[in-house]
Amino acid sequence: MNKKEKTILNKNNKREELINEENDKVLTDMICYLRVSGISKYNQELVRADLIEMILDAQERGENIQQVMGKDYKQICDNIIAEFSQETKAKKAIEYIRIALICVVIFGLYSIIFQVIDSIANNKAFIYNLQVSFLIEAITIIVASNFIVKYICKNPFDEDNRKSINSNKVKSFLVIFVTILVILILFMACSYLFNSTILIMPLYVAVISVVILFIIERVLNKIV
Repeated sequence: MNKKEKTILNKNNKREELINEENDKVLTDMICYLRVSGISKYNQELVRADLIEMILDAQERGENIQQVMGKDYKQICDNIIAEFSQETKAKKAIEYIRIALICVVIFGLYSIIFQVIDSIANNKAFIYNLQVSFLIEAITIIVASNFIVKYICKNPFDEDNRKSINSNKVKSFLVIFVTILVILILFMACSYLFNSTILIMPLYVAVISVVILFIIERVLNKIV
């Protein structure tokens, strides 16, 4: 995130605090939908700024967001998205790489901390062991998390105003529940079937590797 994006993001965060709870719920759903629309982060924040000012103006007149925009929030968002060009494939690729690096750093730190504790508790040498099961589990969590986030962000609204909001919540809950259940079953299978080690290195090498990956992620974050 560059300085220009960070400035408008911080401004939007402060202005959004003035929005009442009812309007903020709808705004959050709209922004959530825009986050996975494929338009740039800067353009997302520009749209967010316009929506915030529109809602605040309505609040001053004693109106709510429905009176200003109507009820078809999804169509409004689709119309807004159509006004902007999509991010380039190169930027999208960099963003995917950056997200993957974040996940690798988080799982790497978790694995390192776990193995340090295990080495101290059992008086073992400080050696990092990467097992197949852990690798599969980490990839599964990354893919599943991405799926859940995209599903929720793509379906924040009441479908064509025909179903109740509660029906939408039940559907989302079932999708998330089934996804988590599949992950747990896969984890149990991995622990029994894939417990072999594919990489062994001194623990300090693993720590340095994670730090380097974190630095690369920060550099990429400045680009996108």
